[in-house]
Amino acid sequence: MKNIKFYNLPAFNKKYEKNFIKSFKKINNSGRYIIGDNARNFEKEYAKYCGSKYCVGVGNCFDALKLSFISYQILGEIKTGDEVLVPANTYIASILAVTAANLKPVFVEPDNETFNINVKNIRKKINKKTKAILAVDLYGQPAELFEIKKLAKKYKLKVIEDAAQAHGAKINNKKIGSISDVTCFSFFPGKNIGAFGDAGAVTTNDAKVYRIIKSLRNYGEQDFINLKDRKYKNIYKGVNSRLDELQAAILSLKLKTYPSELKRRQFISKYYFKNIKNNLIKLPSVNKKFSHAWHLFVVRCAKRDKLKLHLKKHNVQSMIHYPIPPHKQSALKEYKKLPLKLTEKISKEILSLPIYPTLKNQELKFIVKTLNKFK
Repeated sequence: MKNIKFYNLPAFNKKYEKNFIKSFKKINNSGRYIIGDNARNFEKEYAKYCGSKYCVGVGNCFDALKLSFISYQILGEIKTGDEVLVPANTYIASILAVTAANLKPVFVEPDNETFNINVKNIRKKINKKTKAILAVDLYGQPAELFEIKKLAKKYKLKVIEDAAQAHGAKINNKKIGSISDVTCFSFFPGKNIGAFGDAGAVTTNDAKVYRIIKSLRNYGEQDFINLKDRKYKNIYKGVNSRLDELQAAILSLKLKTYPSELKRRQFISKYYFKNIKNNLIKLPSVNKKFSHAWHLFVVRCAKRDKLKLHLKKHNVQSMIHYPIPPHKQSALKEYKKLPLKLTEKISKEILSLPIYPTLKNQELKFIVKTLNKFK
C-alpha cells in the first residue's frame, strides 16, 4: 500500500479550485477585499446553520475566544484578573486566549472516557473569583454543555465554548453554536470546514456581545456596512481580526458541501468502531446523546509510541493531539507543578488516525488491518 497521509488537503480541495478562481476574479473586480458582501453572507449562512441569532467572522479562532472574553469585560461582567475554569486536556491555544485577555486560567482535569472537561471537577473548582467556564469540544465531541450551563446559571458564570473542531456536532439534536453564551469556531485549513488560509467566527444569541465583537474585530471602530457610512469613530480598544472576502467566499461554498463530508467522516468512524479488533487499542468513548463531528478519531494505547511506529512502517501516517499538555509547556511554566496526573497520562497514550473525507475505502481497510496486527 502506498503512503496513506494523515491529512490530504490538496486532494480534498481540488474540487474547489475553479470556484476559488472565479471568486477571486469577482472579488478583485469589486475592489472590496475585507468585510464585504461575501463576509456578511457567510455570517448569515453560518448563523443559520448553527441555529444561532448572530455570527461574526474574525481572523481565527484564537481571536474569536479572546474577543469574546474582552466583550464581557467591556460589559462589566468579567474583570481583569478574574478566574476562568479551563480544560487541562486541550490545545494550548485555548488557554492562551484566556491569558491574552488578562484573565487567570484554572485547570480542570478531564473525564477519563471522553477526555473533555469533567463537570464534577468543574464544580469543585468554582469560587468567588470564578467568572467563566471555557468548554472545549475536543476532537469534535461536544463537552457536557447543558450540565455546564446549569452550573453556570447557578453561580452566575459565562460559558465560552471553543468549538474549533466541532462544526456540525449536536447535543440532543441542538447544534453546536447555539447552546453556549458564545461559541468560537476555527476555519483553519485542516478543520472540518477549512478556508484556504486562517479564519474564524463567533456565534451568539446575545445582541450586545455581537455588536461589541463586530466593533472589536475592526480596531474597535463603530460598525458600518457601506463605506460611505464609515465615521472613523473608535469606541473600544480593538484589534485587527477581520474575515477577508476570499476566505468568506470559499467558506460559503464549503458550507454547502459539508453535510456530505460530515457523513463520510461518520462512516469512517463507524467502520473503525466495527472493525478494529485489538485489545491493546482502546476506541473513543462517545456519548449516545451527542452527534460527534469526528474532526479526529483518537484511540488510546499504553504502547502508543510503538503503535505509531508500527503504522509508520506500514506507510500509515498518524498524529498525536496533543503530546505536551498546556501546563507542561514552557510558555506556561508557572503551572508546571500542577498535579494533573490524568491529563499527563492521556497525553502519553493517545494517537489520532486518518479520518478525512477523501480517505478511500481500500485505504481504510488497510489501516484497520494494520491496527489489528499490532502486538
